[in-house]
Amino acid sequence: MDLYQILKKHQVLPGETKVIDIGCVQLRATRKNEGWYLVTADNCPEDDISLGLESTLNDYFQTGKSNSLIIAPSLPAKPLVFKGTGLNVLPEQKITVFLKIPLSFQIYFSKIQPENLLKEISYKRLSDTWFGESENGEPAFALGDEYYLELNDIEIAGFEAICPVTIQNNSSNILNVQRLIIRDENVTLYKNENLIVTSLVHVDYRGNGDAGTVGYRYSKQYNGEKQEILAKPRNTSGKSLLNLNFHFIKNIYRNE
Repeated sequence: MDLYQILKKHQVLPGETKVIDIGCVQLRATRKNEGWYLVTADNCPEDDISLGLESTLNDYFQTGKSNSLIIAPSLPAKPLVFKGTGLNVLPEQKITVFLKIPLSFQIYFSKIQPENLLKEISYKRLSDTWFGESENGEPAFALGDEYYLELNDIEIAGFEAICPVTIQNNSSNILNVQRLIIRDENVTLYKNENLIVTSLVHVDYRGNGDAGTVGYRYSKQYNGEKQEILAKPRNTSGKSLLNLNFHFIKNIYRNE
């Protein structure tokens, strides 16, 4: 099914069932008088991707009389760790690379608001990893080491978002990017023509002993002139990112 046939408001009358294929996940939504019976199943049982329990469940939700079901895109629920094998930035140089991130999908009834979220499913399973030291790190998903230097070189396979990452090396040493964490709870998803592109992740590295800065920002160049938002960040508290940035920088460049 086409992505934009999925990302819309679906009307299902009581007693009816609608089948929606989201990659290798099949969603069967049956409308009851005052609730929804949702069945998700692995639609590609012979492939080598384990979707996990969150994508293969049967659930009933008592919601009231709304006949509307909305599916919205989101990023994975845990931070993403990119392994930058062979990626080096010389002093006073800047590089922008592009990563591919598999989308998740959130299912709401009536309207998109936190209290109306029924469940979240992933069409592609990511491997678990750990970021930071053993005693004070955090769980995350492994994004792998694939990156692109040109936006036009990216071929989208399945339901994926493109994440632009700009790294500015303001130190006096060569920066070898080993492990970079993307805190996707601070990332917005934008529609730019036929692509889904995340906020620009901007890293300003200043060398050993200096935290530098990390920002998640709108970019006309990558997100489009219209600023068409598909999904807002999971973190809507407005909490300062200062502590997160310091932890981020300390753990990316452990050999510095």
